[in-house]
Amino acid sequence: MITTLPYVYEAFAQVYAMDRDQKWLRVMRSIAEHGLKCYWDKQTGPNAASCAYTPAPDAPWGVINASAYRAFLLTQAAHDFSDNRYQEAADRNLNFVLASQNEDGSWYYAVDGERDFVDHFHTCFVMKALAKIEQLTGSTECRRAIERGVAYYVKSLFDENRLPMPFSKRPRMTVYRNELYDYAECLNLAVLLRGRFPELDAIPSRVVSDVLVRWQKSDGSFRARKLLLGWDNVPMHRWAQSQLFRSLAFLLSRETSTGAGGSAVNADQPFEPKEVI
Repeated sequence: MITTLPYVYEAFAQVYAMDRDQKWLRVMRSIAEHGLKCYWDKQTGPNAASCAYTPAPDAPWGVINASAYRAFLLTQAAHDFSDNRYQEAADRNLNFVLASQNEDGSWYYAVDGERDFVDHFHTCFVMKALAKIEQLTGSTECRRAIERGVAYYVKSLFDENRLPMPFSKRPRMTVYRNELYDYAECLNLAVLLRGRFPELDAIPSRVVSDVLVRWQKSDGSFRARKLLLGWDNVPMHRWAQSQLFRSLAFLLSRETSTGAGGSAVNADQPFEPKEVI
């Protein structure tokens, strides 16, 4: 799926940053080629296209976070390999994401007229991709979209205690109040945008405190959901034990590397492979 491929690329990029072995660079190039050639686009406007969710010929299109992920992956690959093919495809997907932002700053899950809910962690996915693209390109369009998105996000996707809510617009009746995945992606986004939005900067300390007090169990695992009554205590690997571990590690690494108010290189883009190609 295009929503997981960028994480694989980033993992190999970080290994390459450590040992500069060209075999990792070849893997990264292979991932970029797969992302470019195996996911079809549906044109949605002038120089704008929605990326398919999977390589299947009948894969759904219109899922906004899917296009955001591909836009970031190919923008990063264009930067790493100086290949305009990647940037041209990335720009089309990015333009689709930007055009799909609602007037209030939110993004629906998809633009198919059916999945028009607004949820927490998919909103984070979109803004994480935009933040990384902005860091690479300095795009003013990304910056404006992020500013509008953050304004909506902090206003509409947190409860009165400033803790993550699953939805601001629900797709159906739900039987839970809070979702571990939302906590994980909230932290990831807050670290990426740290220092830019005071209202967002105020959130991570509350989220981490709640995770440690209410969500982590005595065996070290984390609860999955706060239900309307009670908890879902099943520690599922994907939903979202691994995501929370990653976000806590990312937060800790940034705290360690910045020290007393210093700046740090984005841990998600730690290298410049063009130097060795």
